[in-house]
Amino acid sequence: MASAKELLAQRLKQNTEKHQQAQQETIKDQKEFRRNVSISDITKSPNQPRKIFNQTELQELADSISEVGLLQPITVRKLGNSKFELIAGERRLRAHQLLNKNTIEVIIIDANDEEASLLTLAENLKRQDLSDYEIFLGLDALHEDLKKNKQKLAKSLGLNREDMYKYLSFEKLPPVILGDLNTMPNLLGRSAATAFKKFLSDHSEDLDVAVKALLGAWEQVKAKKLEQSKAVTYATKLLTEKNSKVPSTSLVRKIQFEGKVAGNIKMDTKQLKVSLNVSEIDEEDLESLENLLKKIIEKNKKV
Repeated sequence: MASAKELLAQRLKQNTEKHQQAQQETIKDQKEFRRNVSISDITKSPNQPRKIFNQTELQELADSISEVGLLQPITVRKLGNSKFELIAGERRLRAHQLLNKNTIEVIIIDANDEEASLLTLAENLKRQDLSDYEIFLGLDALHEDLKKNKQKLAKSLGLNREDMYKYLSFEKLPPVILGDLNTMPNLLGRSAATAFKKFLSDHSEDLDVAVKALLGAWEQVKAKKLEQSKAVTYATKLLTEKNSKVPSTSLVRKIQFEGKVAGNIKMDTKQLKVSLNVSEIDEEDLESLENLLKKIIEKNKKV
């Protein structure tokens, strides 16, 4: 029968198996060496996308390290003034801090800013508990040069391009939703984020109203009264109800020029809207248009 020490070692090995594989894949071509360094000389990675660290799991990891030692060193890169920046292994670093340890074994690699950000994200993607929003944060934090070729980036991270674009959908969401996700990153997945983005795009002509409807649905999602996959349907219902209470804008006439539609005139009980399909207009024509509109306004005021 295995001893308690052997069982702890086996459990820790299982917990870090994916991480070890990631290390072999991402740093095999890097120049590296090992040593013990002071924990106070290690700064956290600015590219760390993970927002939540489960305290129970951290304590379990700390207990395992206390019992059997650190099986896999953390990965850092050298900074100036004998300082280091963490690239991979923040859980293990935090576990050492829980144990009040002063030093930790590290693998020191040569990596520039771009390589460090990519390595940090690649290491985190190997963890199954990283949320879709946190993956987006990691992608968004990458250097612009790395993000230019999304197909190449997706391949280097082991993602398919479709998923890559789904993760990036978070970028188009309202600030209120992003603020909530910063503290509760598991509230919204990439598929729902893509649906949110499409909803806002489909209603871009009345974006403010669409955002309000989406935020109304979002409040229901936060309250766990609505599944995230049904949020867009709920928002569409809110939008339809609102529009039914507002006088609809009817098309009065189309503006035609040389046999083609060059614009249109719309009017409801409160407003008249004119839109023209022109890319530019000179100052003289703009002044003439302004004078004509002023005459229409003056005429309506006399009625």
